[in-house]
Amino acid sequence: MTKYYAFVFIALFAVSACNKSVDNSVEGKRKRLSELKKQAAQIKAEIAALEAEIAQISPTAAAKKLVEAEPLSVQDFAHYVEVQGNVASEQNVMIAPEIAGVIIKRYVQVGDMVRKGQPIAEIDAESIRKNIAEIETRLELARTVYERQANLWNQKIGSEVQYLQAKNNMEALEKTLATAKTQLNKAIVKAPIDGMVEDLTQNVGEMANPAVPMGRIVNIAQVEINADVSEVYATAVKRGDEVLVSFPALGKEMSLKIHMVGQYINPTNRTFKIQMRTSNPDGILKPNSLAVVKIRDFFRKDALVLPSHLIQQSANGEQFVYVLRNKDGKQIVERVVITTGKSYAGKTLVEAGIQAGDLIITKGYNEVVNGDEVEVSNNKVAQQVR
Repeated sequence: MTKYYAFVFIALFAVSACNKSVDNSVEGKRKRLSELKKQAAQIKAEIAALEAEIAQISPTAAAKKLVEAEPLSVQDFAHYVEVQGNVASEQNVMIAPEIAGVIIKRYVQVGDMVRKGQPIAEIDAESIRKNIAEIETRLELARTVYERQANLWNQKIGSEVQYLQAKNNMEALEKTLATAKTQLNKAIVKAPIDGMVEDLTQNVGEMANPAVPMGRIVNIAQVEINADVSEVYATAVKRGDEVLVSFPALGKEMSLKIHMVGQYINPTNRTFKIQMRTSNPDGILKPNSLAVVKIRDFFRKDALVLPSHLIQQSANGEQFVYVLRNKDGKQIVERVVITTGKSYAGKTLVEAGIQAGDLIITKGYNEVVNGDEVEVSNNKVAQQVR
């Protein structure tokens, strides 16, 4: 009967919804209201007729309410603390030139995969090359002077000071030349890491400057998930603990171990940091994407667990459920007060009041009261309680 009522009201709602946009004027609404009242009167009359027929055929069936029940079984129960985190890449590096100058060539494009040390761009270094040529000329002369001075000194001709000056001059120019060649090498901007060229902000002809990055290279083959956890759980979270990390945008969840537990409490929000690491070969985890980290802070094996929506609360604050009892061959509803514990993901831990095997009313529990005789609709349970 309850199902019939529900069907009727759903039908009325559907009809109403279909005609909602037909006429929004006052007259249109009045007309529609009149039609619905007529339909409601007809349905009420049909309901009354059906109830009368059922009562005449089976007086006891008409009085019984229909319910469904399930036996309470034990299961493992875990409670998790959920905190928000984000994905980061250990290798997310800016490309910066080491010398200033005009960019004369670019070797890669955005999206290219590069290896560490691979040329990215070239900076005009003509002045450095000219300086190197000049130093090499001076060094050639200094080397000749040194060699001659060394020959004279070996023959005990000339002074030691002249020999040392020639040697010092040659060595100083050699160092200057090496420095100039190092500067020349810096004219080639190279990839600092393996990865993908994520961004290039400067083009050929623009002035490069060490203070201004010219692009970014990102390697997300290995990523880390960082999260802030309340200091309340400082003693419950340890390095090596397993946590569940889900990525709402991807519909993906994985089990990871905590790699790092911070030793500093942030005074602003009273949290400490934790970090997890994972490989990301397919690249689906992007830096700065949202992650939800679930930290298990409670677990009980073989616990009594109920769907949270079945638990009701009385005016005096007592929590209770309706249990089905077999009394003299009749299925009677019994209101049982229970003591509950933690709740998570729509399930609540039951500490006391009921036991494994009790038949918990799962459907129709809002329509019964203590002591009602009911009829069980699910066959398996119905056979059990007979």
